[in-house]
Amino acid sequence: MPIHYLNALAGAGKTHALVRYANRLAERGSKVLIVQPTKHLIDLTIADELEPLAPRYPVVAIHGSAALGTSSVVGKIVEHFQTARPDEGEVLFITHAAFFRLPYLHRKSDWVLLMDEAPVVDVFEALNLPETHSLITDHLELVPGGPSYGRLVSRERLAAIAADATGEDE
Repeated sequence: MPIHYLNALAGAGKTHALVRYANRLAERGSKVLIVQPTKHLIDLTIADELEPLAPRYPVVAIHGSAALGTSSVVGKIVEHFQTARPDEGEVLFITHAAFFRLPYLHRKSDWVLLMDEAPVVDVFEALNLPETHSLITDHLELVPGGPSYGRLVSRERLAAIAADATGEDE
């Protein structure tokens, strides 16, 4: 699955360019998966950017606001990948949250992934070292290693070395 990345300032027209590129690919018979951060952005992108191009290929949005019946969003996406016609271009829109919950992509080599906006892949948590150093230092021991520097060793490793030296495990 080819993955394309476009980095530009906010308001520079990334989504506009992304949709134009997806339109060209789908018109040539490619399957395009556009992953966007929110359901609202998906709906706006389809209405404001894609529909004015009058696409002659299927445009599908699968998210929590779409009519899903009894299926889950992820289940519906997996089903769509399994039943998509390989010989027909299309554009499929899903959210970042749904994309990262997908167990796999059926025939992923048939699809071009266009990720609109960088996904949030990590959660930042600030730790104030004077208050939290014990999370690390409680597990370490400074062992003299020479005239100038010591060596940090995990207390677990130090106990294992001591047990080996005294033969306590035998």
